[in-house]
Amino acid sequence: MALLSVLKLLGIALNTVLLAPVVVAVSALSGRGGYRVSQLWVRMNLLVTGVRVRTRYQTQLDPHTPYVFMSNHQSHFDVLAAVAALPAFQLRWVAKKELTKVPVFGWALRHSDHIIIDRSNHVQAMKSLRAASEKMRSGLSVIIFPEGTRGPGDGTMLPWKRGGFVLALDAGIPIVPIAVEGSADVLGRRGWQVRSGAIDVVVGTPIPVAGLECDELMRCVRERLEAMLPHGAAHGSRPMRFAETG
Repeated sequence: MALLSVLKLLGIALNTVLLAPVVVAVSALSGRGGYRVSQLWVRMNLLVTGVRVRTRYQTQLDPHTPYVFMSNHQSHFDVLAAVAALPAFQLRWVAKKELTKVPVFGWALRHSDHIIIDRSNHVQAMKSLRAASEKMRSGLSVIIFPEGTRGPGDGTMLPWKRGGFVLALDAGIPIVPIAVEGSADVLGRRGWQVRSGAIDVVVGTPIPVAGLECDELMRCVRERLEAMLPHGAAHGSRPMRFAETG
């Protein structure tokens, strides 16, 4: 692994070790305050790694209105890109339990007001989704990777899981698709070489959930998200870059 990439990873590790206890401590007093510290963690990691996030909104969104954001998933940097692309929102992640085992990061994730799903325990998973509904009714937004894990990084998406759509239907909250492109070039699914560069994020138009069945909603959101990805990405061809807007 190149020396520069090692230094970037050390920077991320140091940033995490320093800020994770602050996130946990502040979250114990205020979940919203803890998330603001998490946003600082994101900004510092992007700075250390030389990664820029370029965002384009298809429509103006009200940060005081709760949404269920759903994004494609190719890289660990998708998390940073989504947070950076939605700076005015209070986001809560629906994350798989396995992520809580990541040293330091997992500890902070578990103690900072996010929603942890145990996919091996259906009863617990549904309880966590009901808790997420309550968070959204208080004005928070939730962000989900419906693929459940990182895809191959060639622009294609894995099959989607239903949990996030059940959550949106139960809470009656619109879904906003998010298309992330370029994150796999920064950090691929395999290996730990971090490359500087740009990640493009398109934040889509809200999709109302009222009157839709789960399968119909899943199909609608997937079609919208695929249409938002750069031309040809679904077939693994060279991605199109957006103009820098932020």
